[in-house]
This record gives sequence, structure tokens and C-alpha cells, in this order.
Amino acid sequence: MLSPKHKRYADRIRELMEEGQAVAKLERPSGVRGFGPYIRDKAPLQAWLVKVNNILETAFGPNSPQMYHFQQFTTDIADVAYSSEVLSIVGILTGALDDLEKGYLLGQEFLIAGEIFDSVLEQAKHLNRSGHKDPAAVLARVVLEDALKRIARGEGLDDNQRASQLNDDLRRIGKYPQPQWRLVQAWLDIGNAAAHGNFNEYNEEDVEGLIKDIERFLAAEFRR
Repeated sequence: MLSPKHKRYADRIRELMEEGQAVAKLERPSGVRGFGPYIRDKAPLQAWLVKVNNILETAFGPNSPQMYHFQQFTTDIADVAYSSEVLSIVGILTGALDDLEKGYLLGQEFLIAGEIFDSVLEQAKHLNRSGHKDPAAVLARVVLEDALKRIARGEGLDDNQRASQLNDDLRRIGKYPQPQWRLVQAWLDIGNAAAHGNFNEYNEEDVEGLIKDIERFLAAEFRR
């Protein structure tokens, strides 16, 4: 099931695929000997190309394979003039839609998020080893909450909830079993204690274990 955001992307891609088919039909004879038919009305063509560029960059990113293939046809938008070129771009949209619906985009997001999480957790480790267990616990808690939100979105759940509720919902739909749910809740408890100033409820060893456990959890969920 696509998340609401990804469903919007998919719906937009479908709209632009249909629009591209209509634009391709605008090809007309040139009226000049030696020149074949081309799309003489440039306004709808260029408007469509701008919209295609926008959805591909927004959904997949400026350095994605989808953008790379699109840009092969549009180094200069003014050079796009034939129905065959338009239909080739429709083909790129078709492939992009398939990637989106089969979870490619979600996997890409998870890989990027995993790299960011690794960096933040390294900071948390450094803080904890330097005697600053409280900000280290808060950082670990932030990473865990963000990860739960991303996992929930990937499962089509409402991510605008507290982390503990997201944990409950993920267990309810069978994303992970009750023992994993208990572990996540225990991690959240340490993070919540730090966030609320209850610094005596945990120690440096607890924070070290928290960070290691979250790393293993992220490796399982974000490196598939």
C-alpha cells in the first residue's frame, strides 16, 4: 500500500502520462518540403515538459536514474519537437510509476535515511563516551522516533502520532512481533526520561546499550 504522499506522486505521474499522449497527437505536417511532421504548438509541449521535470525531481530526486533518462531528451527543452520524443518521455514516466508502486522510492528513502541516522548515532556515541549521557539519549530517541515515523508511512499508517502509538500500531498490523514492540517501548522510555529531565532513571551503560540496540533495529529495517 502506498503512503498518502506516494499515492499523490503516483496519481500525478498517471495524469502526466495521459497528458503526454495528448501532446504527442499535436504533431502536424511541417508544410515544408524535406521536413517531416513535428509539434508546432510549443506552449502545451513545454508546459508538459516542465511538469514532468517537476514530478520526477520531487519524487525521485535530481540525481535519480529517472531524472537522468529524462534529461537525455531535454538537454534543451526547445529541441523536443516530435511525437516520438514525447512518447519516449511517457515511457520514462511509465517506468517511474512502476518503480514507485513497487516500493523502489521507499527503499531509496530508507537507504538515505539510514545513512543520516548512522551519522547522528555516531554523535550520540561520542557524547556518551565524553560523559554527556543525557544529550546522547535525547539524540538516540530522536533517531528512533523518526525511524518509526518512516516505517509507519511505508506501511500506510498515519505518522502524525506519538512514538509510542506508532510502536503500538506497527505491532498491531504485524510489522514486528510483541517482543520487538517491548524492546522499542523500553528504548522510548529511556529517551523520554532524558527528554523530560529524569536523568537519574538511566546511566551511561543504559545509553550505550540503547544506541547499539537502535543501530541493530535500523540495520534490519533500513538496509533491506
